[in-house]
Amino acid sequence: MKKLAAVLCASFLLTFATCATARDLSEQQARQKAAAILKGDPYGRTAKIAGSRIRKAQLIKAGTTDCGRVTKPVWQFHVTVPANVVAHGNEPIDGSLVLDARSGELQCASLPFLD
Repeated sequence: MKKLAAVLCASFLLTFATCATARDLSEQQARQKAAAILKGDPYGRTAKIAGSRIRKAQLIKAGTTDCGRVTKPVWQFHVTVPANVVAHGNEPIDGSLVLDARSGELQCASLPFLD
Protein backbone atom coordinates (compact mmCIF):
# COMPACT_ATOMS: atom_id res chain seq x y z
CA MET A 1 0.00 0.00 0.00
CA LYS A 2 2.87 2.37 0.82
CA LYS A 3 4.45 1.64 -2.57
CA LEU A 4 1.21 2.44 -4.36
CA ALA A 5 0.88 5.70 -2.43
CA ALA A 6 4.48 6.59 -3.24
CA VAL A 7 3.96 5.86 -6.96
CA LEU A 8 0.76 7.91 -7.06
CA CYS A 9 2.43 10.77 -5.21
CA ALA A 10 5.43 10.73 -7.56
CA SER A 11 3.12 10.59 -10.58
CA PHE A 12 1.12 13.57 -9.30
CA LEU A 13 4.26 15.59 -8.63
CA LEU A 14 5.69 14.81 -12.07
CA THR A 15 2.41 15.79 -13.75
CA PHE A 16 2.15 18.98 -11.70
CA ALA A 17 5.78 19.92 -12.43
CA THR A 18 5.28 19.31 -16.15
CA CYS A 19 2.12 21.45 -16.22
CA ALA A 20 3.74 24.18 -14.17
CA THR A 21 6.67 24.45 -16.58
CA ALA A 22 4.55 24.52 -19.76
CA ARG A 23 4.69 28.06 -21.06
CA ASP A 24 3.49 29.91 -24.10
CA LEU A 25 6.06 30.69 -26.75
CA SER A 26 7.33 34.25 -26.74
CA GLU A 27 6.34 36.39 -29.70
CA GLN A 28 9.85 36.03 -31.14
CA GLN A 29 9.76 32.23 -30.81
CA ALA A 30 6.29 32.07 -32.35
CA ARG A 31 7.33 34.36 -35.22
CA GLN A 32 10.29 32.08 -35.95
CA LYS A 33 7.99 29.05 -36.10
CA ALA A 34 5.53 30.92 -38.32
CA ALA A 35 8.31 32.03 -40.67
CA ALA A 36 9.55 28.44 -40.96
CA ILE A 37 6.02 27.34 -41.94
CA LEU A 38 5.68 30.17 -44.48
CA LYS A 39 9.13 29.67 -46.02
CA GLY A 40 8.83 28.95 -49.72
CA ASP A 41 7.05 30.36 -52.76
CA PRO A 42 5.30 32.85 -52.62
CA TYR A 43 6.10 33.90 -49.02
CA GLY A 44 9.88 33.98 -49.33
CA ARG A 45 12.84 31.74 -50.13
CA THR A 46 14.30 32.30 -46.67
CA ALA A 47 12.75 32.33 -43.21
CA LYS A 48 13.86 35.96 -42.87
CA ILE A 49 11.95 37.03 -45.99
CA ALA A 50 8.94 34.89 -45.06
CA GLY A 51 8.99 36.42 -41.57
CA SER A 52 8.93 39.90 -43.08
CA ARG A 53 5.48 39.07 -44.54
CA ILE A 54 4.04 38.92 -41.00
CA ARG A 55 2.31 42.23 -40.32
CA LYS A 56 0.81 41.59 -36.90
CA ALA A 57 1.16 39.02 -34.13
CA GLN A 58 -1.42 38.48 -31.42
CA LEU A 59 -1.46 36.02 -28.51
CA ILE A 60 -5.07 34.99 -28.00
CA LYS A 61 -6.07 33.08 -24.86
CA ALA A 62 -9.86 33.44 -25.07
CA GLY A 63 -12.44 34.45 -27.64
CA THR A 64 -12.16 33.61 -31.33
CA THR A 65 -9.61 33.56 -34.12
CA ASP A 66 -9.97 33.14 -37.85
CA CYS A 67 -10.05 29.39 -37.02
CA GLY A 68 -12.96 29.66 -34.63
CA ARG A 69 -13.38 29.53 -30.86
CA VAL A 70 -10.17 29.48 -28.80
CA THR A 71 -9.93 26.41 -26.55
CA LYS A 72 -6.22 26.82 -25.78
CA PRO A 73 -3.80 29.74 -26.23
CA VAL A 74 -2.79 30.47 -29.82
CA TRP A 75 -0.66 32.94 -31.72
CA GLN A 76 -2.49 34.50 -34.67
CA PHE A 77 -0.42 36.17 -37.38
CA HIS A 78 -1.69 38.53 -40.07
CA VAL A 79 0.29 37.75 -43.24
CA THR A 80 0.38 39.74 -46.48
CA VAL A 81 2.27 39.35 -49.74
CA PRO A 82 2.09 42.08 -52.42
CA ALA A 83 0.70 41.17 -55.85
CA ASN A 84 4.00 41.84 -57.62
CA VAL A 85 5.64 39.04 -55.58
CA VAL A 86 3.01 36.37 -56.24
CA ALA A 87 3.83 34.52 -59.46
CA HIS A 88 0.64 32.41 -59.41
CA GLY A 89 -2.17 34.69 -60.60
CA ASN A 90 -0.41 37.90 -59.60
CA GLU A 91 -2.98 38.50 -56.84
CA PRO A 92 -2.01 39.84 -53.42
CA ILE A 93 -2.22 37.50 -50.43
CA ASP A 94 -3.86 38.66 -47.22
CA GLY A 95 -4.73 36.10 -44.55
CA SER A 96 -3.87 34.59 -41.22
CA LEU A 97 -1.78 31.83 -39.74
CA VAL A 98 -2.72 30.42 -36.33
CA LEU A 99 -0.26 28.42 -34.21
CA ASP A 100 -0.63 26.58 -30.92
CA ALA A 101 0.96 28.97 -28.41
CA ARG A 102 2.80 26.20 -26.55
CA SER A 103 4.02 23.86 -29.29
CA GLY A 104 4.11 26.21 -32.27
CA GLU A 105 2.21 23.67 -34.36
CA LEU A 106 0.00 24.97 -37.16
CA GLN A 107 -3.68 25.07 -36.12
CA CYS A 108 -5.09 26.59 -39.30
CA ALA A 109 -4.34 29.12 -42.01
CA SER A 110 -6.40 31.19 -44.41
CA LEU A 111 -3.44 31.41 -46.76
CA PRO A 112 -2.89 29.74 -50.15
CA PHE A 113 0.09 27.55 -51.10
CA LEU A 114 0.77 26.08 -47.65
CA ASP A 115 1.41 22.33 -47.49
